[in-house]
Amino acid sequence: MSIYWSQVDIEELTGSGVVYFNSKMEMLEGLPCKMYKLTYQQSLWTHCHDYFQIWYVAKGTFQHSVNQQAYEISKGDIFVIPPFTLHSVSISPDEDIEIYGCEFMPAFVNERFQEMPADHAFFDVGFLEYFLRQEMNAQSKITLDSVTDVTVQNVLKDMLIEYERRTPFFQISLKAKLLVLLSILVRQVNGELLREGFEKSEKYRGIMTRVVDHIHNHYQEDMNLNDLCTLSNLSRSTFCILFKEWTGKTFNRYLTDLRILQAMMMLKQPELSVTDVCYSTGFNELSYFCRIFKKYTGISPTDFRKQAIK
Repeated sequence: MSIYWSQVDIEELTGSGVVYFNSKMEMLEGLPCKMYKLTYQQSLWTHCHDYFQIWYVAKGTFQHSVNQQAYEISKGDIFVIPPFTLHSVSISPDEDIEIYGCEFMPAFVNERFQEMPADHAFFDVGFLEYFLRQEMNAQSKITLDSVTDVTVQNVLKDMLIEYERRTPFFQISLKAKLLVLLSILVRQVNGELLREGFEKSEKYRGIMTRVVDHIHNHYQEDMNLNDLCTLSNLSRSTFCILFKEWTGKTFNRYLTDLRILQAMMMLKQPELSVTDVCYSTGFNELSYFCRIFKKYTGISPTDFRKQAIK
């Protein structure tokens, strides 16, 4: 699935009374991110901007309308507005508010977002894609639980301090904290998926732990995927999915990684020949072992041994 934020005809919008805020006017030169704290804010007519906007409410209540849908925002709520999204804010003149704001260009997360549309072929898309899907509206009002609320507020306060003090390398710290904030919010807007994943993890925890223990105890023996499917009493397709989720690797990759790691340790023992190490770690052919070992480490088993026991 491709993700993108729709460009709009700015002249047409401004001609119809919509206010447009431009990052070049709103942000520091060379820093596509801005932090601020509001203790007073007038209502804002319908407007849009070319950057992401995050507002976290530490105090007060107001109405936030996104694409003509109204949300009541109060203490402990946070929202994320994608670029070029029409929205407005209605705040009572005597409302006591405290809002932490973060505005950033997509390129601050990853420079590849500079060109649109962007596909999901690179890792950092995960930080933004859930806030760009037009069919979702959860990001327009995210109500944080008490623990997450404290975490988010502390992250935003730290970001504001970095931005205001501007000590050397503050840009790096600011970006790092923004990614932490976005990762927290991604989990918040995917709460149901997160709960399902947790339940699934708990359901299969015992089975997958037993499988991994079996691999570590028998890696030097002949082992194949069908054996582990039988051990776990799972179909081949289900096992492969669960094993990848549990270990982050396919079965073949996990087993080979483990065998190479053990081989590296054994090669440090001078009394063992390369052939001994080969067969002791589950490889059945010396030439294959040497080829795989060099593929993983960049050097042959013999050269590795020479360097390891100098």
